[in-house]
Amino acid sequence: MKKFKGLLAAAVTSLAFAGATARADTLWEFSYSGSGVSASGSFETIGNGSTPTAVTSMTGIYSDGTSSGAISLVANPTPGAVATSADGLYFYDNMFGGTPSLDIDGLLFDAGTQEINLYIDPGLGLTSLTDRNGGYVYSQVSSFSVTAVPEPGSMALLLAGLGALGIASRRRAR
Repeated sequence: MKKFKGLLAAAVTSLAFAGATARADTLWEFSYSGSGVSASGSFETIGNGSTPTAVTSMTGIYSDGTSSGAISLVANPTPGAVATSADGLYFYDNMFGGTPSLDIDGLLFDAGTQEINLYIDPGLGLTSLTDRNGGYVYSQVSSFSVTAVPEPGSMALLLAGLGALGIASRRRAR
């Protein structure tokens, strides 16, 4: 029995280290809609979202009723600092996390031929802003959902633990 417990402990420890990464990146799934706009997809952050952290990539689909397109994050040349878009129309920091999860600078992404800035407006709340034909279009977001996607290493560790519990309970039953 001691040999079995030792092997089990070694297996769980090796799975824990195999699932660990040098950075604690988190993959998030998101969707939002309101005032004629909708978007869904995923993005990745360097941290776990408990405090504001840089968004490193973003993919998905965006639609505003007149156009739609694939989402791609506009990179922030100085992560964590406020940047200005190449056309000078938007301020953004591409940070996510904490309370609230977005700030007044928000996320900037391309979708088709448009740039979209998703941010918290002090007067409107969560807002999606686009530049269409030289004029800004503000769309108040009424529904916003973000969930973390479990890492494969975490799932492997969970399954190993459940397997160990099953084996232990089966041995006790004998």
